[in-house]
Amino acid sequence: MSRTGSGVKRHGARTALVLSGGGARGAYEAGVLDYVTGPLARRLGFTPKFDVYTGSSVGAVHACYLAAHADAVSEGTAGLLDIWHQMAFSRVYHFGIVDAWNFARTALGFVSGHPRPMRKHPKRMHGLLNTRPLEDLVIRTIPWKRLWRNIREGKLESLCVSTTEIATGRTVNFVQSHDGTIPSWTRDESNVAILTRVGPAHTLASAAIPMLFPAVRIGATYHVDGALRQATPLTPALRLGANRLLIIGLRRPEFERITDPLAAERVQKFRTFGFLIGKVLNAMLSDRLEADVAHMRVLNRLLMAGIETYGDDHLDRINPFVEEERGHGFQLVKDAFIRPSENIGTIAATHVRRLRRQPPGSVMGDLAFRYMTRGDPESETDLMSYLLFDDKYAGDLIELGRQDARRDEDALAALFVE
Repeated sequence: MSRTGSGVKRHGARTALVLSGGGARGAYEAGVLDYVTGPLARRLGFTPKFDVYTGSSVGAVHACYLAAHADAVSEGTAGLLDIWHQMAFSRVYHFGIVDAWNFARTALGFVSGHPRPMRKHPKRMHGLLNTRPLEDLVIRTIPWKRLWRNIREGKLESLCVSTTEIATGRTVNFVQSHDGTIPSWTRDESNVAILTRVGPAHTLASAAIPMLFPAVRIGATYHVDGALRQATPLTPALRLGANRLLIIGLRRPEFERITDPLAAERVQKFRTFGFLIGKVLNAMLSDRLEADVAHMRVLNRLLMAGIETYGDDHLDRINPFVEEERGHGFQLVKDAFIRPSENIGTIAATHVRRLRRQPPGSVMGDLAFRYMTRGDPESETDLMSYLLFDDKYAGDLIELGRQDARRDEDALAALFVE
C-alpha cells in the first residue's frame, strides 16, 4: 500500500463511484459524499479517491462534476453541496405563458398519440417541462476543460455516462478514459459502450427523465435518461475494471406492508397522473440498482466458495471459459452500498405542503406546481421527490445522506483500506 497525494493507492485496487438516477433526490448523494470526504477522511487519515466515475440521470451530472474535481476531491464535494443549497424551483424550471401553452400541447400529444409538430432534427425533443435553466446550470457549473484535463493527466482512469437511445432502446455508455481505450464490454447488443469526449450533451441526455424533460440529440439520434433501460447499473464500473465500488442508491430498501395506512391511501390515489408517474419513475430509476447489487453479492459468495474449495487459482482456471461466453471474466468485488433509511417521497411531501403555502415564483409556475402535485397522497409524493429542486428539501436529503453514511461508516472504511 502506498500513499499518493490525498489518497491511498493499494496494489490491484481500483475504486469506482457509482451514482444512480433520481432527479432532485440526488441531493442525498451529495450528503453521503460529504461524510466520506469529511468525517470518514479524518478517521482514515486521508481523503478517499476514485479511479472510475460512473453515473446515470442526476448521477451522471454528479459524476462529471466530481470527476472535474478529481484533483481536489474535497473541493468537489464542497462545490456540489453549494450548488444544492442554492437550488430553487423557479431557478431550475421556467414557466411563462408560452411554456404553459407548450406544456398543455405536449401533454395532449402524449395522451392522444399525436405529438405537436416541430422543426426537423432539433437539439431537444418534447418534454412537458422547460428545463432550459437546468441545462444552463449544468453547462455553466461543471468545469468541462478541467474535467478533460484531469482525465488526460490521469487524475482518474475513466468516466462513464449512461443514456438510453430512443431509436433502438439500447443503453449507450459514453466513456472517456485516460488511455483512450475501452476494455471488453459485453456481448449483449442492448448495452454498448462508445469512446468519446464526454460533454454537456451526454450529461443532459442521461438526466432527461422521459416525458418530463426533453430528449437530447447526440449525433443523429436522440437519448434520454440512462436509468430507463439499464438493467444492470453496475455494468459500467465493473467493465472499466473496478473491484471496489461505492454505490449510492436513492430508494429506501424496505417496502411498506399492505396494512399500512399509506398503502391504503395509495390505492385511493391510483388513478391520478402524479401518483402514477411517480411510481413509474421509482420502478425505472431505482429498483434495478437494488437487484444488480444483490446479484453481484451472490456471485461474489459463489466465487469465494470456489476459491475456498478449489484453491487460489480457481478464477484463473474458470475465466477463460467465462470470457469466451461473456466477453470478460469474473473478479471478486468489494462494495459499500449506501441508501436512504427514510422514504424520500415522504420527505418531499413535507416540502410540497410548504411550497403550496409559499408559491415558488410566477403565477404560471404556481399553477404548474399545483397541477403536478394534484392527487398525491397527503403524506407522500414520489413524482415531486424527483422534480422538487428546492434548497430546503435538498438540505434535508443532504443531512439524511450524512446520517446514513455515518451509520455505515465501518463498511465505508473497509472499502478504502482493506
